[in-house]
Amino acid sequence: MINWEKKEWNKNTITDVHGNVFFYRDLYEGKHAEIFSRAKNLIEQGEIIDNIMEGSVKAKNVQTPYIMANVSRLIPEIPAMLVSRSIGQINSSLNTKAEQLAAMGKETADLIDGPEGNEANNTVYDLQQELIEQIVKNSNLTFEHWTNIVQQQLDGGLVGVPWMDDDGIRIDFKQRDVYFTHDDGKGVDLVYEREFNGDRYLHVYRERVERGNLLTTNRLYKLKEGSGQLTELDESTTKELLGLDVLDRVFEGRSRPFVEYWANEKTFMNPLGRSCLKNQEGKQDEINWTLTRNAITFERNGKPRIAVSKEIFTALQDAALQRYGPGGETRIDHRDLEVVTFDDEGKAMEIIQIDVTKIGDLTWVKDLMKLMLMETSTSEKAVDFYLGEGSKQAAQSGIAKFYDLFVSITKAEQIQKEYVYFLQNLFENCLWLANQDNSSVLIERPEIQTRAMVPISRQELLEENAKAYTDGVQSLETTIKAIHPHAADDWIQEEIERIKAEDEIDDVAYPNEESEPS
Repeated sequence: MINWEKKEWNKNTITDVHGNVFFYRDLYEGKHAEIFSRAKNLIEQGEIIDNIMEGSVKAKNVQTPYIMANVSRLIPEIPAMLVSRSIGQINSSLNTKAEQLAAMGKETADLIDGPEGNEANNTVYDLQQELIEQIVKNSNLTFEHWTNIVQQQLDGGLVGVPWMDDDGIRIDFKQRDVYFTHDDGKGVDLVYEREFNGDRYLHVYRERVERGNLLTTNRLYKLKEGSGQLTELDESTTKELLGLDVLDRVFEGRSRPFVEYWANEKTFMNPLGRSCLKNQEGKQDEINWTLTRNAITFERNGKPRIAVSKEIFTALQDAALQRYGPGGETRIDHRDLEVVTFDDEGKAMEIIQIDVTKIGDLTWVKDLMKLMLMETSTSEKAVDFYLGEGSKQAAQSGIAKFYDLFVSITKAEQIQKEYVYFLQNLFENCLWLANQDNSSVLIERPEIQTRAMVPISRQELLEENAKAYTDGVQSLETTIKAIHPHAADDWIQEEIERIKAEDEIDDVAYPNEESEPS
């Protein structure tokens, strides 16, 4: 276990366990002018400006902004986009199990242990599904999938916490820097900085398995300003500040914590996972450096300049002297350039401008982008869309898109599998908590429907599912759900009844009779 009273709470306490998660968050957010030394030096020297940090005051030589192409944002968002759109409805698995038992000749009461089993019926299933839907709504889960996956990829891990209080039963998702495991692997601490009445505190929520039971505790420590030293508060003060009646609870028969942790690219060297942006910061810095250096070169040399012969310039000065009087020879009037003379060699005014196509090397930038995507298992085709070239391509079928994004989809499928398992564990833990207060709640791992990751046209969707139904490899209910993914279950059942009724009418009106040979 962790003895927090003997530790100092500061940023190093977090980075020692979780690595530099704050750096990767700044990298993703595009705060590159704050974290890359070359950018900071250029801003300090006045070579470039960062409007967010310094404004235009420190720019001494030029007004060139710091140019970024934030590929670091693209890397976690592509799998998040693919996986989040594929997560469908979450339904109780009990109906499916009941159908399996019926096929085996068993009663649905076998689903429930104990005397309540004799009362198992559709009402039980409806209540179970209603509770699952309540968890989804209380957790605002429909809007959290994309956020969860981006944060898990970015930080290298995500924390899920089942919770039940006066606001109902729900799942809270936390960043990984609040998660501290015990050395013996039997428990976990969730640590939060909190503020009460202007004072800073550290709230430690602990779950630990001891003698086959799960113990949960809440402790509050006061933070000493400037030092990070912790002093534990007494029980009554802790209850008052946290608003809790009970600080400690025992869940008998529970052999694992309720808190779930989902690691990204877990290895023996990185048991808590690693950020998808790890070791990409050097290439991101070089991309920004190349683009900004090109912008500085263009700023200094890209503006057109006019070159005239000495005789023409003398004529312009004379004209200005006659027009403005003594001292006016420096006030060259552009109108006097309308009439000029050639010199002895036939030269007159020339316009000099640098060829901007020769500045820098965008091919090098593209190569760096592709290298970042390759190392993070992201399809190189995404570079075309990122640079705006994907819009120039002709319309593609779903199959063509699949092969263009094959590497990203392969990575996303693994993330999807892990995310579904992560959610199922959390729902099971929520139902376990609910079962403690209501024994009629059944503990289960609900079914989480998944849809295709690659978007296809409406026509392709209809043709694909219609063929699967007519070939007998897909049920009518699955077909309707695939075509109308956001429809309510009641509407789907009504649609099934309407289709069946129309089929019966067609069978009566057009009986399938073989004609007799003539």
